[in-house]
Amino acid sequence: MKQNKVASDMWPQIFCGIWQQFRLSSTLKASPSKNSAIPLPPPLSALPFCAGENETETRARIQQLKGLGFRGIILTYARETVFDHLTNTEYTQGTAVLLDEKGGNTSIHETRHCPDIEAWRKGTLETIDLIDEGDYLALKLSGAGPTATGPFSLGELPPQQMMNALDEICTRSKNRKIRILVDAESQQFQRGIAGVTLELMRKYNQDGFALVYNTYQAYLKGTPDLLQTHLEAARQHGFTLGLKLVRGAYIASDERSLIHDTKKDTDNAYNNIAQGALRQHIGKFGAAGGRPFPSVNLFLASHNKASLMAAYELSQQRLKAGLPTVPVGYGQLHGMSDEVSFSLLQLKGYDNNQAAPEVYKCSTWGSLGECLAYLTRRAIENRDAVSRTDDEYNALKLELRRRLSTMSVDVPSDKCPGNLGSAILNGLINTPGDKLNSVLPVNQFIATVRSESSEKKLRERFSPYSDKLSIFKGDTVRAVQDSRVIILAVDPADIEAVLKQPGLRDALNGKLLISVAAGWTRQKLETILYGSATTVDNAEDRAWVVCTLPNIAALVSESLTAIEISEPPIPPSYLEIVDSIFSQIGKTVRIDPRLMYATTALGGSTPAFFAIICDALIDAAVAVGVPRDMAHTMTFQSMKGTAALLQSGMHPALLKDQGTSPEGCTIGGVMVLEEAGVRGHIGRALREAVTIARLMGNTSHVNDTRH
Repeated sequence: MKQNKVASDMWPQIFCGIWQQFRLSSTLKASPSKNSAIPLPPPLSALPFCAGENETETRARIQQLKGLGFRGIILTYARETVFDHLTNTEYTQGTAVLLDEKGGNTSIHETRHCPDIEAWRKGTLETIDLIDEGDYLALKLSGAGPTATGPFSLGELPPQQMMNALDEICTRSKNRKIRILVDAESQQFQRGIAGVTLELMRKYNQDGFALVYNTYQAYLKGTPDLLQTHLEAARQHGFTLGLKLVRGAYIASDERSLIHDTKKDTDNAYNNIAQGALRQHIGKFGAAGGRPFPSVNLFLASHNKASLMAAYELSQQRLKAGLPTVPVGYGQLHGMSDEVSFSLLQLKGYDNNQAAPEVYKCSTWGSLGECLAYLTRRAIENRDAVSRTDDEYNALKLELRRRLSTMSVDVPSDKCPGNLGSAILNGLINTPGDKLNSVLPVNQFIATVRSESSEKKLRERFSPYSDKLSIFKGDTVRAVQDSRVIILAVDPADIEAVLKQPGLRDALNGKLLISVAAGWTRQKLETILYGSATTVDNAEDRAWVVCTLPNIAALVSESLTAIEISEPPIPPSYLEIVDSIFSQIGKTVRIDPRLMYATTALGGSTPAFFAIICDALIDAAVAVGVPRDMAHTMTFQSMKGTAALLQSGMHPALLKDQGTSPEGCTIGGVMVLEEAGVRGHIGRALREAVTIARLMGNTSHVNDTRH
């Protein structure tokens, strides 16, 4: 993190300065890679957007990114040309002249073999060799130099040498099962680039699979019409349209009149295209009475979290409902908006059996000289975002520590004998500070109670910790206002009254609310607080609610706590905090929402079931002459040893078989249990507990009507 922070402070100024001074001249005097008088920045692999300068660095960075959980990499060869409308000038890596076979200067149309195209071809093929099946090649056609950009600026196809190179690139990518994202570029060249890409899609995008994607820039007013034209071409010619959607990358150099007037207009255009593709309805395509929607593969490249989350939610809704949609992938720049990328990685499919969304990180590679143009454009276009990322890092670091410095635990009343709130508080307050603060930087705790007797008991129990623990009686709102992590551990029957206290909802906004109440779903808690369940669209200014289910064994730090997988997902840092809290009182497991009721019974009810079995065994032992104290010790140790054997991996049936012998006493007792139907009764008891868990919170006095 420190290295990245230093890089984010330095690289825009360093690269912009070098670029403005030297314009990427290839001469020895002005080449940063050849002239030692030019101060060099940190290694490219340490900078945002850059994978490395050579094969070794690049491969290492790719593996590092994949190791973080990303589906793959989007890798681009840094060579490109930018056209500046303000100066009517093209800037490209290398010299701006071409050499004929005799070494003299020649025009574009006179060139038979262009060294720039050949260098670009070789660099692009090397890029393909650096990535693997399932990755993406980001292709910058302007990197081939003026021989290519000249025809592009006229809306024409490039020379045959360039078309041959593109065929070779597409063929090798197809054989390697690598897809190609043709980048959008300056509007001076874009019409020609789009024409080339359309030809490649016609040739290579077949059978519902897009090998080649065209990039559509939502900030351009003409993009919807262009997309309609390409959809019609896909429909007529039967190929799959590769639709990569971005907001736009050349606002500093493109003609301003072509661009939407406001950011909101651009956001609306982006969301309309993304969600239209997922619904298979864009303009006249897919509309009732309109034209059939052609085959489309979608790739959403964006740093806008709201747009991506809305698209993902729509995609999952349509899959769950069995409605038609299109395949979709997601991508962000390496070194930018990592929070967006990791938030996507935390998501799961609608049935929780699917993999997370396919999220990719985009990076570039090449020599220092080749990377400068790419980095300079990124520095200019993302100047605000880079400073915002740095500011957010510092602000979030301070705010997270401030917000998490105090935790409140709403403790149940005396009528709740298990008192999970007290058990959790005890586990946290007794955890060594260095161990706790590594994940959970908490130094103050607040416990709220509703009776004087509860207050007295807590003060007596936690008297050694009066410097860290404050106890409030009946002032829940104040406690929540002073805390950033809140554990809701009140009696289930009191939850609605607690959450409806005036001022509590506002006090909870933006905070982490952890519920340990059985029978209360996240959706119901959120509905009491806000009138509806939380979704991606309405999550702003709400609390992050997480439902958990510890059991009574928390009193001895041996609980198994189920943590519900929230939808929409909570921030990874908050999820880590929840894990850290409940790891202090035992073990944790993350559970799909549909299994929480079953977990309520299996994790929460079984200690009572085991206690009944132990009590029966103890009474029977006393009946045959064993002193009660000794019966306690023997029964509990036997249960503890049995649990250890089962936790070691021994199957219950094997343990039973190994503990019995022909005509022995154990098998005789087992037969009595089987004849009495104990196995069936225990199973029925668990199923009944699950049923009641489902009814709790919706039906009053649920056990009064159960048979």
